[in-house]
Amino acid sequence: MTRLAALLLASTVLVISLCVSVWVLQTQSKPAPLAPPTLDDLARRYVTLALAMGQHSPDDIDAYYGPAELRPAAGKDVVPLSTLRQHSQELAALTGNAVPASPRQQRLLSKIAQLQAVLGLLQNPRQLDYAAEAARVYGVDVTTPPQIDAALAMRKLEHLLPGPGSLFIRVQNYRARYTVPLEKRKELFEQALQECRTRTLAHWPLPDDESLSVEWTRSTAAAWHRYKGKHHSVLQINPDALVYEESVLDIACHEAYPGHHAQFVMQDISQQPSGFELEDSVALLRTADSVRREGAAEYGVQLAFPLEERLAYERDVLFPLAGIAPAEAAKYVQVMQLIRQIAPSVSPVLARYRDGQINSAEAQQALQGSALSSSPAALLGFVDRYGAYATGYTVARDSVQRAVELASAKSADQRWQSLLQTLSESTAPTNALVSASH
Repeated sequence: MTRLAALLLASTVLVISLCVSVWVLQTQSKPAPLAPPTLDDLARRYVTLALAMGQHSPDDIDAYYGPAELRPAAGKDVVPLSTLRQHSQELAALTGNAVPASPRQQRLLSKIAQLQAVLGLLQNPRQLDYAAEAARVYGVDVTTPPQIDAALAMRKLEHLLPGPGSLFIRVQNYRARYTVPLEKRKELFEQALQECRTRTLAHWPLPDDESLSVEWTRSTAAAWHRYKGKHHSVLQINPDALVYEESVLDIACHEAYPGHHAQFVMQDISQQPSGFELEDSVALLRTADSVRREGAAEYGVQLAFPLEERLAYERDVLFPLAGIAPAEAAKYVQVMQLIRQIAPSVSPVLARYRDGQINSAEAQQALQGSALSSSPAALLGFVDRYGAYATGYTVARDSVQRAVELASAKSADQRWQSLLQTLSESTAPTNALVSASH
């Protein structure tokens, strides 16, 4: 081989070696394709978005008991609602494409849709009229007349409480006879709370480490429950919320057993052994799930204390503790039961007020006359802030009751189990809401 041929061959070999080396380096440095996000990843993004939304409206975070590091950092700029909404849409698309499909995926999609609805309400609080908001956000129909004939209940009250003046005034004067002395309210509430817990334990297997701390404070308007995780809740209660005797049992059941505290504990243990999924560690207020919890908590009062049993307990235990003559319990419990039956009559008035058809003074007068509302101004203030969420205390209560009693036989225990099943469901807002709130 000539010297020139040898040089050419060596050059060729060198070029080929360099090309191979470059190709190997490029191959080694090329990033591997990103793995699709897991449901845990998507749940983490959902919680982060929900807590960021809470910076705009803290009251819309009903509870959070997840990792502290997911909370927005102190001093960090608040993310605009429009940006959060865009991110929620991207998250919904990613979650919808997650594989394999599973019940958890569908539940997470429902929660993301609920978050989008809350973001829409924050951006444009009056985008929908009252009835449409109730239906599309909360899955509650306020256009169908309640099953209970309110007019019949009013006639019964007229018979029970005869005399001069309006029925509203007569009812207020009658209730005032059964105020609980301030120094007795704590004892009465603790007694009622223990009885509510005992009756709940007879049907729901609350864990041994379940606990509820009660804080007495005037910093809250009435009563406010917060689930803290690990089967523990804190209940803040204003002593002024227990002015009337019937409020003691109502609040103990609604907020604690079988109400909100027991609801969260039972959901927690249903997801054993790991406990709550991450996405369940944040509870949004203005959602169909939350309205269902409110309705279930209201229905839970009569589930724990059917009318005859309530009469016996109030007559034999609470009335004597409060220093009220037990002989008056029968009529008192009957009057309060009729007032509860009339309560759904507030919905048409609240709808007309929220939609601007009547002013505040007209609405207050209507609430007193048609629903015997004892604090109409406070109720209207609640609607100003939370809109159709107010349906949870009346219309949703009756809806939960119908669902439970249609699905159950006459056994009390079957009704308790059916109520628990109702609480495990999740309802997404309708597509109409999502498109309307863009």
